[in-house]
Amino acid sequence: MNLKWVLVALLAILWAGFGAAHAADMVKPGSWEYTTTMQMPNMPPLPPGVQLPPGVHMQSGPGGMTVTSTHCVTVGDPIAGLNQPHGPAGAGMQCSNDRMERNGSTVSWTGTCTMPDGGTVHSQGTAHYAGDRMEADVKTSTTPPQGGASTNTSMHVTGRYLGPCNGQ
Repeated sequence: MNLKWVLVALLAILWAGFGAAHAADMVKPGSWEYTTTMQMPNMPPLPPGVQLPPGVHMQSGPGGMTVTSTHCVTVGDPIAGLNQPHGPAGAGMQCSNDRMERNGSTVSWTGTCTMPDGGTVHSQGTAHYAGDRMEADVKTSTTPPQGGASTNTSMHVTGRYLGPCNGQ
């Protein structure tokens, strides 16, 4: 075989390998299910008779809850749903990304949400995507509208790819 064709074949194999490695290093667009486990020290128990919405569960032990939600991740928004509070506490909030950085399949961000009563939630997180799986850690600081003491929470998020987003 001619040396030229051997080199062409070798370059084609290397290029295909690089393309596959590059694709595995990206965030996969589509529908993702996130399970967010929040730890909040001194979280009070629910009042008697109060029921949580579907997908939200209180944890036993030192305080916290688990929320399961589904979001449509796109190339332009690789942190869809991760940059805002989940569950009943997130209803009616206006959220914005203050910063977002991508490095392959890792996305880091900071964001601010304004609650309907004027309080704020500042968050920062890092998500690592690997094929059909994802893990993220998010820290939040919530400040009440009248400037009271802030509340800090830590959340761990696991995600799994479900398929294309609805309507796509």
